[in-house]
Formats: sequence, C-alpha cells, structure tokens
Amino acid sequence: MLELLVVMALITIISALALTSFQRSSRSFNLSGATRNLSAYLEKARTDSVRRHGGASVDLNSTSSYTINIDFSRTGVSTSRTVNLPAGTSLSYSLPPATASTDPFVTPITITYDWHGRATSTVLLTLTDSTTGIGSSTVVVGPAGDLSTDTTISGPATNPTPQNTTVTTTTGIKNMLY
Repeated sequence: MLELLVVMALITIISALALTSFQRSSRSFNLSGATRNLSAYLEKARTDSVRRHGGASVDLNSTSSYTINIDFSRTGVSTSRTVNLPAGTSLSYSLPPATASTDPFVTPITITYDWHGRATSTVLLTLTDSTTGIGSSTVVVGPAGDLSTDTTISGPATNPTPQNTTVTTTTGIKNMLY
C-alpha cells in the first residue's frame, strides 16, 4: 500500500512539471506565431503597395491588435482587417534611435508604404507575453520597407569603415610557378 502511494505521488509531481512546461511552451509558440503573423501582414502591405502604386498601411492603435489596410479582394479597393493578438500578448513600438517603448493605444502610429515599397520611417515593434520568463519578440520595419525579426536597433545605420587601409595589390598573393 505504501509503495502505491509513493508511485502515485511521483506520477503527480512529474505530471505537474510536464503540464507547467507544456503551458510555457504553448505561450512561447503563441508569441512566435503572432510575430510571424505580424511580419507576414507587414510584407503583404508592402507588396500590395508596390502592386497598387502606394496606399497600403498598417495601423497600430491598440496593445492587443493591429489593423491592416490593403486590397484583400484584389479589386483595386483597399479594405481594413483587424488582427487580434493571442491572449496575454501585447504590442508596443519605438522609433529608433529612441529606445523608449510607446503604447500604441496612447500614441497610435501608422506604418505606410509608398509605391516603391518603402516605409515612412524605421519602427521597432515589440510583442511581449505577460507570462514571466517567456520574453518578447521584435519586428523591425526599416526605411526601405525591409523586415527583420528578433533584432535590435540602437541608432541610424552607417556604412562600416575599412579596418585595414594599407593593403596592396600583391599582399597575400603567392607566386605561381608553371
């Protein structure tokens, strides 16, 4: 009888640990999925803007959703679609080089693409899960309309300076004898 109680206690403890791990993984997958979904809609807006010569945009006016304004039906008319984030996931943004996070409900922003597919400005979007330990995920919309996920921007991009400016045309070249 005592052995049965010990086995039952072990099964209960292992099951509780597995359930906690599963819930944490599920929240992490939801955050990753929301980030990929946001990236996909930003890219669709960019593509639609190039196809229709401008006019596509993404409105950030809530911490729990965003609105895409593109030609979903391919009739030449832009329509709006609001996408809700998974429960417990929140959205914020910053405008680099500023690092302060801005609440889109308090200060809404619209990411607009021109007919070349360029965005109006660089925007760092951050999706955060309310559960501690899950973390956050980022999407950067560059001024050329390019997207990158899970990166950070600390300031304006500059061209790198060469490290070795004393290279001659024969440096590192071995003579080849025939």
